[in-house]
Amino acid sequence: MQAHELKPARGSKQNRKRIGRGNAAGTGTYSGRGLGGQKSRSGRKPRRHFEGGQTRLMRRLPRRRGFVNRFRIEYQPVNLRDLERFEDGADVTNETLKEAGLIDSARKPVKILASGEITHKLNVRVERLSLTAKEKIEAAGGTAEETTERKVRSERRGAAKRKRRKGKPAEGAADDEKKDDGKAKGKKDDGKAKAEKGEGKPKGQKDEGKPKAEKGEGKPKGQKDEGKPKAEKGGAETEGKPKAEKGGAQTEGKADDAAAADKPEPDKDSEGDGV
Repeated sequence: MQAHELKPARGSKQNRKRIGRGNAAGTGTYSGRGLGGQKSRSGRKPRRHFEGGQTRLMRRLPRRRGFVNRFRIEYQPVNLRDLERFEDGADVTNETLKEAGLIDSARKPVKILASGEITHKLNVRVERLSLTAKEKIEAAGGTAEETTERKVRSERRGAAKRKRRKGKPAEGAADDEKKDDGKAKGKKDDGKAKAEKGEGKPKGQKDEGKPKAEKGEGKPKGQKDEGKPKAEKGGAETEGKPKAEKGGAQTEGKADDAAAADKPEPDKDSEGDGV
């Protein structure tokens, strides 16, 4: 067979559809573009996802958009109770977990969670272990090792969370409580010192038991001498005398002068002249 004798398989090649060649050809009159409009014209076509001016689907569904963390690490979780199927002294790695059917892929990272209990002594070596799971494995006599580096900050957080779960306050919280107690005691001592400085009287307390009369030389403030007449204030009259008697000395003097005026005077002429 020669190269010029090669032909494509029957039905694999078809002729291009010719439009505008009459209605008998099947694509006459409008040439398959409909009765007009933007898409029937020649030239530039509408952009992708254009929907005739209405709000396109990508803007009608904003909840579908979001942020995807490219640095997120997806761990394959394995519970601690699932490791009971391994014998004592067995090595637990990604490969053995894949063989046991506990994970899907040995290439993806694995994390051991603390759900459940373990009694076998196992040598666990995976990418990540929860701190509680690590404690349980070591308490059972096994070893737990992480193949990836853990940040110190996350370890501190885990320790603080475990202390809160057990009902014990964290170290920082205990220090804060001690400081608050010291402040409260200092405030109480200040109150006592102020009370002692105020001669045993707390701040703002008044001498309600003692009448004001004692402070004001035996007379209450604003009290008037109603029982004593005004004559006593002047010092010239005695108690019980009315106002008319206050000026008794003056009235008596006036009466004597009047009497003396009424009496006839002795004859001065006779006595003086010697007649």
